[in-house]
Amino acid sequence: MDEKLKAFLLLNCIGADLRVWNKFCAAETEPSAIWKDTERFAGTLLTANAAGRLIEAEKNGWAEKEYDGCSALGVTLIAYGSDSYPKALCDLKDAPLLLYFKGSTSAVSAKTVGVVGTRRATSYGKQAAYNIGNRAASENTQVISGGAAGIDGQAHSGCCNADGTTFAVLGTGVDVVYPFSNKELFDRIKEKGALISEFPLGTQGEAWHFPRRNRIVAALSKRIVVVEAPEKSGAIITARLGLELGREIWAVPGRITESTSEGANKLIFDGAYPLISLDTFFGRKAVQIDFENLQETAPHFPELNETQKKILKTIAGENDLTVDNIAVLSGISAAETHKNISLLAAFGLIETSAPGRYVLSRNRE
Repeated sequence: MDEKLKAFLLLNCIGADLRVWNKFCAAETEPSAIWKDTERFAGTLLTANAAGRLIEAEKNGWAEKEYDGCSALGVTLIAYGSDSYPKALCDLKDAPLLLYFKGSTSAVSAKTVGVVGTRRATSYGKQAAYNIGNRAASENTQVISGGAAGIDGQAHSGCCNADGTTFAVLGTGVDVVYPFSNKELFDRIKEKGALISEFPLGTQGEAWHFPRRNRIVAALSKRIVVVEAPEKSGAIITARLGLELGREIWAVPGRITESTSEGANKLIFDGAYPLISLDTFFGRKAVQIDFENLQETAPHFPELNETQKKILKTIAGENDLTVDNIAVLSGISAAETHKNISLLAAFGLIETSAPGRYVLSRNRE
């Protein structure tokens, strides 16, 4: 175990995150100073209480024991700054210094969907979450959720049943099965994905752990879907955190008579994308356009001018773009882009993937 990993283990065990590590880096201290000269940092880089706990941990050889415990259990430690550390977490100011991975060594990809919601889900909510997870697997999209009962568990299950990759971000240690009813599911998740936690081994589920783990779910998810959730719930916290991080927020519309749908419906009212169909959410296979022979792709369309061809090529290169995105990338004015977008959509060469976003037209077979 190198000195930096030991420093991360000790800081992580007292609940310190990237903000604290950055303070040590700014002070230009060696990693070993964190445990060799802890008292010097009490009241400045660390609170007196945190410093005291760190000194006690070092006295008891906690870092070495934790490292050995991970090795014995087959748990992989992934440190901030390493090649294996998920780049999406770098968007967090309070990013975890360490992640415990139990399961496959599969990396978290850039193509992910976070599925979150209440533990007390209705049969409709459970089916919706299962279907999203199942379809995600067939679309080669990884599912991120919290491993809880209800919506989380159904999304994980749907993905596993389609032989997909899913990651459960836990509010406990990765060696703790919580809830116990998900033991079999956790075993399945570990086959292709992993259980992930920032909490040390043996950490039990405390109420404050779950809002904290929600920031990791939000950061790892390119898009977040709230299936069913009361207005005041962890799922809504996750959605709000995702919004702050620039993630796309989607919500499954629910009955206005169900308290479990209040949060999701309110998100839609506030501007989240309504998930009205899985085809709309995941998209269909894009039509391949031969830009040298566009008339064969759309023979009913008048010959395209250079501006229209440029817009099409811009969308084809990136996909899922707003008018402003297209204007910037193509170098065409927003007004000219908007006019030509309307024409290209009218003749079936492009379509909306979500309100205000455009992709190449898709097969509807």
